[in-house]
Amino acid sequence: MSLKLDHVTYVVSRTLLDDVDLEFKAGELTALSGPSGSGKTTLLSIAGGLVEATSGTASYAGESMWQGTGDPRPEVSFVLQVYGLVPILSARENVSVALRARGVKPADADERAEAALARFHIADLGDRQVEELSGGQMQRVALARGLCVDAQVLLADEPTSELDEGNRGLVLAELRKEADRGAVVVVATHDPAVVDACDRHYVLDEGKLVDHIEPIDLHHFDHPERRIIEEAAPPHFDEEVAPEPVTEPAEPTGEPVLVETPADADAAFRRPSTDS
Repeated sequence: MSLKLDHVTYVVSRTLLDDVDLEFKAGELTALSGPSGSGKTTLLSIAGGLVEATSGTASYAGESMWQGTGDPRPEVSFVLQVYGLVPILSARENVSVALRARGVKPADADERAEAALARFHIADLGDRQVEELSGGQMQRVALARGLCVDAQVLLADEPTSELDEGNRGLVLAELRKEADRGAVVVVATHDPAVVDACDRHYVLDEGKLVDHIEPIDLHHFDHPERRIIEEAAPPHFDEEVAPEPVTEPAEPTGEPVLVETPADADAAFRRPSTDS
């Protein structure tokens, strides 16, 4: 079984997705990358049944993902970029509630929630309220909640953005386990290391699926503003500037020293002109 998007277009005030046609296969870990604002989150929302496409369809096992309510089908689980945790609940309760919503008895849900937190090495944080957790800890709680339900379709939006290298590796190993048990696993990411760990890779740019047979520089996707700065930087920013010669200070004479202030005081702080 696979998750298919068939000529999906989504338009609000502008076109966010433009005739996207692709397939996410079960048993594979698939990366979805692209610059910020390229449509990754919108695509996951339509693929998971949260949003209805303006035209085209998203389907899993031959059935439409859009159910008319904005609620995902039972076999779908999300790991949201904004975490989606309930602030007044503890870390364990945030995971447990996802299981209870699927009909798991409270005692069993709490036990499974504890095990899910342990998968991400945060079982000791189970009693803490969400507001007491760091960004990386909240991200791992959201992952524990998303993975504990054993969904057939797992859609993760930037699931490693707050994590260090060690925890990123842990998350990728757990996502791989989900694919190995036969789930469709799609990860939206800016991280080249995450892309490298996946079986398949799609790239979006301005709502369109990019033909990425040609090499893609994912480092520029990481921080688009950095790319703009690099391309706009004057040539002299990269030139080495010779150090000023070091001179010994003059012996004090006891006479007052007068310092002239230039007519244009800001001139002292300007880079010398490179014009010839």
